[in-house]
Order: sequence, then structure tokens, then C-alpha cells
Amino acid sequence: MVIELDCRKQDCPWPIVNTKKALEKAEGEQLVTIVDSIVSRDNVRRFVQSQGHTVEIEDKGSGVYHMHITPNPDAANKPAAAGAPTTGGVVVFITTDKLGEGDERLGTILMKAFLNTLHDSEPKPEKIIFINNGVKLSTEGSEMLDSLEALTEDGVQIISCGTCLNYYGIVDKLKFGIAGNMYDIVNVLLEAGKIIKI
Repeated sequence: MVIELDCRKQDCPWPIVNTKKALEKAEGEQLVTIVDSIVSRDNVRRFVQSQGHTVEIEDKGSGVYHMHITPNPDAANKPAAAGAPTTGGVVVFITTDKLGEGDERLGTILMKAFLNTLHDSEPKPEKIIFINNGVKLSTEGSEMLDSLEALTEDGVQIISCGTCLNYYGIVDKLKFGIAGNMYDIVNVLLEAGKIIKI
């Protein structure tokens, strides 16, 4: 038996939340989750794989994807979120593309200095999360890409809110890290040892 779950027109994080609930009730049956955006497709795929299940994606055209999920019966004890930290490290939560209020150019200069200083500091943060206007920092054309490349090479995980990328029409412009979802972000923040909000 195949269970079909229609998650079209659902905002983040509902495609993941509903897929998780369906998998818990599936009792080993195959699940087909239907989504209608690249962000939802990638978020559900990453979540499902993080739980140890397998997924095949069928592109139905017009932005609709059927995700054929085969549950792994040995995956019951997997962590809840794809990127949840295990060390309780520092998470930097960036909600804007400029640092501080006032002159915009100065705010850009200060943000670049902040990210460069993070790269030069010890210990480094475990993760950097970008939401709202902050996602513009991790996308094509950003003045921060050199800084983010250096941080990525240091092992810092970059997570940009997929809903925010989609809202600004820059999903395909992401240069570093992953397009995360609110499910990932909430779990990362809840399990962080320390959160620095910018």
C-alpha cells in the first residue's frame, strides 16, 4: 500500500512536519509526499534522508514533485532535524544584511568586519543561520561571499532560510551552505549552547 500526502500550498515547515507525522504512522508503508516548490522538495528530501529513509523524486512538471519515500525500519532513533548540533556549540542568528542601524553603507562595512572577525576568532561558531533580509548575505552578488567561504572552509555550517530565499526570488542564487527550513532552524536554536542574534 502507498500512502499519498498532498503538501502543495503549504508554507514551511508544514511539508516536513506532515511528512514526519505520516512516516510515524506509515508502519513501513511507502509514502508519496507531493510538494509544489523547489524549497519544499529540497527540505523534505534532506529531512527524510537525515532520518535514514530513502527518497526518489519524480518531477511532474509545473513545479510539482512527487517524493517517493521508502521508510527504513532501523531509522526510528535518528535525530529530529537534519542539521541539529550535537555539541551544544555557538550559533550565530543573523536577521539582517547590515549590522546596526544608521547609514546603510556603514552597516555593510560593519557586517563584513563582523563575519571576518568570526573567521579569525576561536572558538568559531558551529553554525550561522540567515533569515529574512539576512539571506541576501549568502547569495550571488553579496559582498560577504569571501568571508562566508573562509568560514565554510573552517567547518562552520551556513543555513539560509529557504522560505526567505524564495520570498526574495533568490533561491537559485545561494552560494554557500544549504537552504534550510523552519523545522531545522528551530531545532538548531533549541539545541545550541549559546545563541548570538544579529
